[in-house]
Amino acid sequence: MAEFIEKESPSLGEVVVGLVKKIERFGAYVELVNYPGWEGFVHISEISLKWIRNIRDYLREGQKEVFKILRTNPHLRQVDLSLRRVEKTERDQKILELKRKQKVQRVLNLLSEKTGISKDEIKKMIVEPAQQRGLQLYDVLLDAVENDSLPEWLKLDNSISSKLVELTKQEIKMKKVVLKKDLILTCKKGNGVEYIRKAIEEGLKISQKGETVNITTKGSPRYLLRVEADTEERVKQLLQEVADRCISVMREFGGEGRLVEED
Repeated sequence: MAEFIEKESPSLGEVVVGLVKKIERFGAYVELVNYPGWEGFVHISEISLKWIRNIRDYLREGQKEVFKILRTNPHLRQVDLSLRRVEKTERDQKILELKRKQKVQRVLNLLSEKTGISKDEIKKMIVEPAQQRGLQLYDVLLDAVENDSLPEWLKLDNSISSKLVELTKQEIKMKKVVLKKDLILTCKKGNGVEYIRKAIEEGLKISQKGETVNITTKGSPRYLLRVEADTEERVKQLLQEVADRCISVMREFGGEGRLVEED
């Protein structure tokens, strides 16, 4: 789903970003960032599993935090929220989505300022075509930076296209988390080298947009596995997925593999 498609109302179990507006003795009132006009309440029992002496040890007025929706009341536009039921991976992903959306919005706002094109017109020219294709505009802009050009389906004038790529390079500067470990791959069969090459090829396929996987030899049977991703949680997951895939392929060919946890 494209990041600028907004639903009219939140749904049960959804993870949302909320702005803490008021803290009282038994809970906090929260404004839902992506649902204008909707308000939530997080009871003190849903803030932490630990005994809470002061809610302000966990939440403060003006703080943005990630919550999970427990109940909804569409007529009153109100929801009951939980902080303690949000998994770390859910929180990290939601914060990442919010940051990406903010970066894209800043690029589009600057484009409007620099070109004099209204925000409504920019929405029609850029946001809606991406939505119609079910694409994340953030990913579209990242591709534009890599290719130094925008996709033809956007149908923008050269001057506007160049300015959009320029602003994207200026505003979307990815800070990557890097993780490296040694990977041992062995196969005693005569064509073992070929099997190792195939295992590495399969491992290199496991990455999402904006992520990087490299596997280089340090001298057989030891290989350096290096991965880059947006968050610490994801980079650990990616490294394990790549290693597991390489090891699985090696075993299919009668070989073995393992990650070196420590030297």
